[in-house]
Amino acid sequence: MRYSTLRPLALVAVITTTASAHIIMENPVPYGSPDSNPLLPDGSDFPCKQSEDVYKVVKQNIMPIGQPQTLSFIGQATHGGGSCQISLTTDKEPTKDSVWKVIESIEGGCPSNHPGNLGDDPAGRGTEKYNFSIPSMIPPGDYTLAWTWFNKIGNREMYMNCAPVTVTGGTQRLKRFTHHGRRHVHGAPASKRAEAMASLPDMFVANIGTGCATAESGTTLAIPQSNIGTNVKHGGDDTPVPPVGSCGQSAAAPAAAAAAEPVSAPPAQPAPPQRAPSPAESPSSPSSSSSSSAPSSAVTSIAAIPPSTASPAPPAPLPAGLTTGTCDTPGKSVCSPDGMGIGTCDLQGKVIYAKAPTGTRCDAGLGVLVLAEKVGRLL
Repeated sequence: MRYSTLRPLALVAVITTTASAHIIMENPVPYGSPDSNPLLPDGSDFPCKQSEDVYKVVKQNIMPIGQPQTLSFIGQATHGGGSCQISLTTDKEPTKDSVWKVIESIEGGCPSNHPGNLGDDPAGRGTEKYNFSIPSMIPPGDYTLAWTWFNKIGNREMYMNCAPVTVTGGTQRLKRFTHHGRRHVHGAPASKRAEAMASLPDMFVANIGTGCATAESGTTLAIPQSNIGTNVKHGGDDTPVPPVGSCGQSAAAPAAAAAAEPVSAPPAQPAPPQRAPSPAESPSSPSSSSSSSAPSSAVTSIAAIPPSTASPAPPAPLPAGLTTGTCDTPGKSVCSPDGMGIGTCDLQGKVIYAKAPTGTRCDAGLGVLVLAEKVGRLL
């Protein structure tokens, strides 16, 4: 008799973003009949997962200012958790041009702190429930509320469900108070509240064609300071990691980001007369024909930079356990050929594979991490 360790036979959880069952927002009650899939990678269904009944009101959620509200979910495909936000827009039927203002951020452990999926039941329970409230600077009226989620494990995606909300409460008496070091308006006239609401941070947006992406699979998003706000809950056991790419205007819709005009550099100033070449220089030498000295205030054009004759320095060696490869879709998680590494495709079509977490394997066919236990079998 002998013992042999076989390939994983018992799957504890399969973390995949290609399945049809993830999680959806249960409360506040969302518009229509949302599915649990993420937003499309090109952002074409942003915001709120555009569909035929995307803004059909099932229930109008009434939220008095300052009163506790509950954020809860249905489903068990929690992908190791991640980071979430709750945001409001004054538009009842939001478009790509709508402005979303963050009222609550949950960094890490959202919607669950479980290391994988809670299960595979699309109607299952077990996710966290979160308390939040409508801040006092929000004017009473009708809004659309959005829950957004950036998963920790799996493809780099953005999930979004939206719900109709009516904010009530407040008086006409103006009162100011300090909370988390900031001045807020309580019981203020609508105009003052609207002004205060405009000062709230914009919703963070990534992984939908804006040029901004969350870091590689297995990392929790560190919501940028410009988007996180002052009402923040922290969860999870790992250190959050900042997003990558062009995230300066992450709350802009994909179309708006693509339409942004690049800033043109001012034209290069005329170069002064060049010195005569030395005997050691060939008249046709690139260094003598294309290089010039320009005033320090001028912007050097690319054409004026002489090609380097020195051999390029060899690339710095990768840390132990890391390998590189090529990829096609920026922001997408990619498995290494042997399944022992996982990384995120960058904007240059390259990927650095990090070793898959202990006890996991990256399935190249599914593009997911598989949590498994090796089974020893008596032969």
